[in-house]
Amino acid sequence: FSLFSLTKASKNRVISSWLNKENTKKEYHGDYTKAPSRLLHEIVLMHTYDALSEIHRRTSFHPWHRIFNMHLERELQEKFPQVTIPYWKFDEKAERVFTSKFIGVTEKSVGAPPQPKFDKTNPLVNYFENTIWGTLNRAYNNRNPASQNTFGQPNDVLTENKIVDEGPKTFELWSVHEERFSHNYAHGVFSGDVADVGKDPIDPLFFMMHSNVDRLWAKWQHKYDRFDGNQKETYPYQGKYQGKRGTEWIVAWKQSATQQDLDFFNGTGFYSQTNKDIGNFVEDTLWPWNLDTDDSRPMRAYKEGLDPEFGEGRVPEIEIEFPKSPASNYPGGPITVKSTIDYQDRLNNTTPLGFDYDDIPYFDYNRKPQTEIVMDHLKDNAPFQKHGEKHNSALLQLNNKENDLNLRLDAIGSIDETSEAFLDTILDILADSSEPADLRADLINKMLAAKRANSFFPSKKPRFFGILRGLIKDNNQKLRFKAIDFLASNQDEEVQNFLVGEIEKDNSTLISKKDAIFFLRQNPKPEHAKLFKDLFDKDNDPEVKKAAIKALGNDPGSVELLEEVVEDKDKKHNFKIREAAASSLHNLDPELMNDLAAQILVTPESGPGIKLFRSTKPNGDEVDFKAGLLNMLAFTGDFDKLRGNDKLKENLEEVGSQHSDNKSLFKSTFELNRPTHAEEQTIIEQLAQKLLARIQ
Repeated sequence: FSLFSLTKASKNRVISSWLNKENTKKEYHGDYTKAPSRLLHEIVLMHTYDALSEIHRRTSFHPWHRIFNMHLERELQEKFPQVTIPYWKFDEKAERVFTSKFIGVTEKSVGAPPQPKFDKTNPLVNYFENTIWGTLNRAYNNRNPASQNTFGQPNDVLTENKIVDEGPKTFELWSVHEERFSHNYAHGVFSGDVADVGKDPIDPLFFMMHSNVDRLWAKWQHKYDRFDGNQKETYPYQGKYQGKRGTEWIVAWKQSATQQDLDFFNGTGFYSQTNKDIGNFVEDTLWPWNLDTDDSRPMRAYKEGLDPEFGEGRVPEIEIEFPKSPASNYPGGPITVKSTIDYQDRLNNTTPLGFDYDDIPYFDYNRKPQTEIVMDHLKDNAPFQKHGEKHNSALLQLNNKENDLNLRLDAIGSIDETSEAFLDTILDILADSSEPADLRADLINKMLAAKRANSFFPSKKPRFFGILRGLIKDNNQKLRFKAIDFLASNQDEEVQNFLVGEIEKDNSTLISKKDAIFFLRQNPKPEHAKLFKDLFDKDNDPEVKKAAIKALGNDPGSVELLEEVVEDKDKKHNFKIREAAASSLHNLDPELMNDLAAQILVTPESGPGIKLFRSTKPNGDEVDFKAGLLNMLAFTGDFDKLRGNDKLKENLEEVGSQHSDNKSLFKSTFELNRPTHAEEQTIIEQLAQKLLARIQ
């Protein structure tokens, strides 16, 4: 469904179901970029950067991501059968998407990447501070997608009409066209996690974007009747991969590999798949859902360690089973590229895949037969096969220092970002200190996009990281922060050492302690926990204390400290610090934190007010803290346990019984900073009502 058709309750169901799946695995195998600890992390690891070439820049991109979204949707439907993943039409402004009650208010990228802002009634409040890669961060680069269209300028998302109606008419060209000019550019609207391939599924926005990518494919299929996987116009690579595999493949590849190939592999630790490799033919199975078959991937063969010269690959070994669905028993066997194509089962009219889109006819019996829409594909697709002249001209414009800055920035949109020359040009400009800082900062964003779109990126990564390391002490703050952000999100040890050093200084002129903690916690090491604890104990700045306590949300050794801060029996900490500690503890031990939340909510403070506060006018920070506790219980609490908590029910009922004049006295900081109506329910009321309804 479109996000615009969702009710508030439906939106809450989507988000809360997304967060509530528990881990079903006992252990994991393989060398991961980041170790998983819950089922949601399995979902992320299917899309990890280590497997980028298996699932991007190939014609199997759309089939793979269709089954990927289906996997998550079926997992969610086990808990809430009526949930579907909605789509965000990212070529239209979306004021109802980027709200505090849904995906989060998204701000412009300046300095440290801002976190999306969430309403206290939003289930994501308990998630965004502690994902598998630290705090969730997201910002828009140029234009706000909530209030402005994301098309119209070079390097912008193409409109749906340009993609579906005016795009190529054969899948081989259309898939490249959509992936590059719609999908890639949509990710490029942002900086932060959703723009970083391999990390992007930690942001729920990712799945809504890919629901739209899949909808565009479905609309294109409907327009040209492309449902028969046996036809090359529907899918070009027919049959099954017949090349060498495993040991045979390693031996054959090594014999024919160029020195550049060997250098590439030694620098990246994994093989770059192409359209002529396994997983891209219509009868091939899709990784990682079929690893119990004999279709072992060439890049998995590296892990056999047959030749020390090759090092060890970094390919995730998820070995995960595709979820069953009460709506469809298809695909019942191995999942192939072909099994994703006829999603409505138009050809057999027996078993669809169990999903559809609200703006596509479910089954058009009056559609034209395939034979009536046969066309001269070379003629129709010719405009999409010639980009060379425009690309070369744009490279010259970008490289010309005499050109106006805006002209050089505009030229980026006409360059083929998949070419090696594109990367070399960017790197030359980034390395030139005489170039404008704004241009260099924007080109760092382009390298983030190139990480997704350009097969040459891994081989250029050492030079790129070397340039960025030289910028982390640059005089220009925007450029400095862009470099730090990119390096920190990629676990670069040099920038981590730099951040630790700046934190340990009394007064850093390059970065504040709060911002340094933010970047360091994106990929914290176990030894960083002691640094964060020392800061919390010894630094007098409340903002630094709060940042440090947030940073402990992935350290199992900090549970006891966090519990003490949340309880605050000695009244040493302000409510903002206690709120941060509650979020961190909830990530580490949700059951413990939920029990603690219930305990705090039934323990009266001193004073004459209602039991939840015992103050006739609690400050906004206390209301925020109590609202956070209610949110945790409402969305993740054990309702069987809470059902017997009569004191809690009594306190919740008391909130709902208050006169409107009294209700205005317990407003959160969010409500205090915006106009409200007397009859409008406060956030505390909404959460108390929701929790009470779920308990009862």
